[in-house]
Amino acid sequence: MSNILKKINVILLFLLISGCSATIDTNPQKSKEPLKTSYHYVRQGENLFRIAEYYYGGKNTKEILNGVDKIKQANNMTTDSIFPGKRLTIPSAAKRQPNYSLLPPSAATISSPTSAALTPGKTGTTEYRPILTDRIFIWPINGKIICNYGELGNKGIDIQVNPGTEVLAADDGKIAIAGKTAKYPEAIIIEHSSTTCTLYAHDLDILVKKNDYVKKGTPIAKIKSGTHKTRYIHFEIWINEQAVNPAVYLP
Repeated sequence: MSNILKKINVILLFLLISGCSATIDTNPQKSKEPLKTSYHYVRQGENLFRIAEYYYGGKNTKEILNGVDKIKQANNMTTDSIFPGKRLTIPSAAKRQPNYSLLPPSAATISSPTSAALTPGKTGTTEYRPILTDRIFIWPINGKIICNYGELGNKGIDIQVNPGTEVLAADDGKIAIAGKTAKYPEAIIIEHSSTTCTLYAHDLDILVKKNDYVKKGTPIAKIKSGTHKTRYIHFEIWINEQAVNPAVYLP
């Protein structure tokens, strides 16, 4: 009997030692809270690109556009058009709406970029992020974007439209070029200030001439008619002799 008791004591001692050596996590990691749906009320000058960039981030244009698609799907949107006061559902968002507008950036000073805009071999597209400005462009035309900024070396965006559609000046400015250039059969460049200009090209019947002054929203061209059911316009925004992403600047 004494031998059995000794064995039991040995076993109990072993279990006691094993229990003492076990570690107990006194500070377990809290599980991350699930991402929730946010709501964003559109302010003047905001667009889906800047809204998606704020809520989802993104290392490049393609990643940010994925966020745009997520917002459009959540709100049953078929276009990128939004307006001040519209409530957007922002799914799977870790942020809440900021107390400031998500406005476009711009540059403080640049030299006139009109020649650079039409010269082959200039610096390629960049994700330029200058300082904030109150300048707000409008879309030059309504249509489907068929080639985004940066795709295939694109320095702007290509918008598919119907023949006869009017092309509008994206902002007030002076017509610097209106006609054939070395790069484009039909092109219009508007200098909006010493810091910015916009380029419109391809399939244009031009309605303005060089040195004309135009207001934002003024028709400057019409899309050519013909046997083609659809055509497209190429649109660029230039700052500091750099082509920048129009999606950042358009409402």
